[in-house]
Amino acid sequence: MMHDWTLLALVVDWVKGMVTITFRNSQSQEVFLMAEGLSDLRVPKREEWGGSVSVNEVEGPKQLQNGNTYVSIEMQSGDKVELEAKSISLPET
Repeated sequence: MMHDWTLLALVVDWVKGMVTITFRNSQSQEVFLMAEGLSDLRVPKREEWGGSVSVNEVEGPKQLQNGNTYVSIEMQSGDKVELEAKSISLPET
């Protein structure tokens, strides 16, 4: 669904517990993933498969037993951006 989209920016509002991830979709439009009630965020940039700004695949959103939602965004670099929050809205494809 988000394969080959470009990850442009990831912004955390620590006080509000919000995350906004900006992508460029296949129509070259900027679209946003929004998360509220953030409890966990992992953003490695090891680039084990080589440098890339493109999305490989997205897992989720999945409802967790604690009531939160989980999303994993695997980049074509091999890195996985993972977040857990009370609510996560994905951009429309």
